Formats: sequence, C-alpha cells, structure tokens
Amino acid sequence: MKTKSLIITFVAFIGLCSCGKSKEEKAQEMAANYLKGVLYHFDSYEQLQTKVDSSFVALSTDKEAIELTLDMLKLFNSAQEYADKVERAESSMEIWSPNGYSSAYSKGEYRRAKEERDNNQQRLDKTKDRIQNQFSKIKSRQSYLEAEAPLKMGDFDGWKVYHKFKSLNGTGTVDLFGEYVFFCDEDFNERSAYSKEDYDVIAKIMTIISSSDDVSEMIEKAQDEIY
Repeated sequence: MKTKSLIITFVAFIGLCSCGKSKEEKAQEMAANYLKGVLYHFDSYEQLQTKVDSSFVALSTDKEAIELTLDMLKLFNSAQEYADKVERAESSMEIWSPNGYSSAYSKGEYRRAKEERDNNQQRLDKTKDRIQNQFSKIKSRQSYLEAEAPLKMGDFDGWKVYHKFKSLNGTGTVDLFGEYVFFCDEDFNERSAYSKEDYDVIAKIMTIISSSDDVSEMIEKAQDEIY
C-alpha cells in the first residue's frame, strides 16, 4: 500500500509539473508587460487575440535589418517633405519672378522663395545620400544572412507573436483597438515590437529591397508602399 501511495504521489507531482503556462499565455503576459509602458490607460487594457508562430532566421525577422528598413522609411518621409517644400518654393519663385516693373517687396519675396528652395534642395540631396547608404546597409545585411551565415538561414530563432487588444485613448473616453507584432526568444523574452501596420509595410519593403539591385529599382517597385 505504501509503495502504491508513493507511485500515486509521484504521478500527481509529474502532473503538476506539466501544467505550466501555454505558449499563448506566455505571449499574452509578455505583450501586456510591454504595453504597460506604451498605453495611456493600461488599466483599461483588454487582450482580444494572441497568435504565436515560430520565427526563423531570415531578413524579414532580423532585428538589425528591420530597424534599418524602418529608418529608411523615415528618410523617405523626410525626402518627400523636402521635395514638397522645394516644389512650393519654386511655385512662389514663378509668382514673384523679377521683371522691369518689380517692386522691392516682390524682389524680396522672390529672394526668400529662392533661399527656401535652395535650402530644402540641399536637405533633399543629403537625405537621398542617406537613403542610398541605408539601402547599402540592408543589402549588406542580406548578404551576410544569405552567404556568410548559410547554416543559420531557416533555423528556429524564437517566436513571432501577433497581439490584438483594446484600451482607452488619451482622454479616457474612447476605446482604441491596437495590433502589435513581437519577436521573442524561445523563453518569450521580448526582443523587438512594432505596430502591425508598421511591420506590414516594413516586411513588404524588405521583400522589394531583397529583389532590387539599386535604390532606383527599389523605388520604382515600391511607389505604392512608400507614398
């Protein structure tokens, strides 16, 4: 009887040890911990959906490549702003273009518009150079992952977590819905986090970059994604 009792106790102990948290529960806990520092009213936070998938070594899951691509997208936004300012300044230059009847006021307006055009053109040119540099860095990272670390390509690299939730806005009056993509190690320690909207664009651009030989080709393929 005593032996039987010990066996039952041991089996029960094994059962208790196997009742750990599921992958989804660990992922939900990780997401909640991250969102504590992001949401205006975390006390109103409610998780709606959590999906866990295996993450493998690839350009689209590599943190360095993702961050480089995110910075590139910010540079594209800056370039577009400078290009718009150049265009507006050139329109003003046409309006105030000096002629034999120009007043001192119109000449001053033309001069100011020209300075605005020149300054923003310089900023645009520098930003284009930074975009080229960023593109080269991403391609180098792609080459490293594909050529220098071929044995790692496709290896299990942790977890990709999709998390949907809702919480109150900044004024605490309206429920807002949010979606995040997290990359975690095998123990569900968060490595990086992005809004799903941002990550979807990043992933598409990275796919385009990986198949492009230069920035011009990449821009041509990505017009709809960038602007």
